[in-house]
Amino acid sequence: MARRNSPLIGIGFMLVGTVFFALADAFAKLLVADYPVVQVAWLRSLLGLLLVGAVALISSRGRQLRTDRPGWHVARGILSVGVSISMFYGIKHIALAEFVAIIFAMPVFVALLSPWILHEPVPARTWFAIVVGFIGILLVARPVPGHFHPAHLATLGVAVMMSVMNLSARILSTTESPLALNFHIYPLTCLAFAWPATHQWVTPDARAWLLIVLLGVTATMALSLLVQAMRHAPPALVAPMDYV
Repeated sequence: MARRNSPLIGIGFMLVGTVFFALADAFAKLLVADYPVVQVAWLRSLLGLLLVGAVALISSRGRQLRTDRPGWHVARGILSVGVSISMFYGIKHIALAEFVAIIFAMPVFVALLSPWILHEPVPARTWFAIVVGFIGILLVARPVPGHFHPAHLATLGVAVMMSVMNLSARILSTTESPLALNFHIYPLTCLAFAWPATHQWVTPDARAWLLIVLLGVTATMALSLLVQAMRHAPPALVAPMDYV
């Protein structure tokens, strides 16, 4: 199956997904202020697994979860473990404006890697949009200079790992359903975080449970929309929509 090339549809999915990512980041910032990072990461992944699985069952699309490329999904699952723990660690320890500014380096990494991994050229106008957008975000966010925390490196790692996950979604879109691409990133993450999360468990109150559900829904929706964006258009084209 050939890769799809519907830029406007891909951009539309990415724009809506960006809104859900922003909401998920805000909910996560509130949660990690009072609860262990690994507990929040585990609950977010568990909710993602349940939500995508429920959608597949309710819509009678369980067969779409099957895959002939399990190795790719294991690799994406490993990246998801790294993204999850690094993301929530970064959100906990640095200002949200700094976190966002560093994450917005992702389109740069996507553009750098696309020609090598996807063999999809990146036009000069796309590079121009990426550079201008990234500079604009730095000017607006104004990350605090003059200090360093390991969370800055962890957040940069999120940008790199998310870039690779985006590119892999584009590769797998020729054979895998959107449901499969979303569902199979969660099992390994749930298993990896289960023991430390339960041993560091802090019982959430009613407000926290509401935030956990909102985080699970918004983050799962964001990733689902991101996968759809990568299916419909080259990642280097849609990734800069993060800057909007």
